[in-house]
Amino acid sequence: MEQADSPPAWRRAGQSVLALALARAEFASVELTIAAQAGLRWLLVALAACVIAMLALIALSATIVIALWSQFGWYPLAALALLYCLATALLVGWLLRSLASARPLLWQTLAEIAKDGAAIRSSATVHPQAQRDAA
Repeated sequence: MEQADSPPAWRRAGQSVLALALARAEFASVELTIAAQAGLRWLLVALAACVIAMLALIALSATIVIALWSQFGWYPLAALALLYCLATALLVGWLLRSLASARPLLWQTLAEIAKDGAAIRSSATVHPQAQRDAA
């Protein structure tokens, strides 16, 4: 029997579920913030690297074309363009493969929610039998 001053069991269970949901929401919020900060940092570094690499490629390409123009004409320019296209295709292929194999966003939070659901389901199946055994 329940005491008169204690809340009913369904209310305590509801409060527990709400507290659990809020804890998981906070965990997801922290995880998203960390992922966003890391993603922004990586993006800025990658963009800076791309700008520097493009400047180096322009200077190198101009040097090669100027050095070989008198002997081969436009052929070195075409060869460099094909080389750059090949490198781009390889990088895009690698990027698509790595994106396909990346973990989904909030994977830790989703795993914890799945554990919580399993724990709630197992305790829900245990309680009715425990009540019958006690009766």
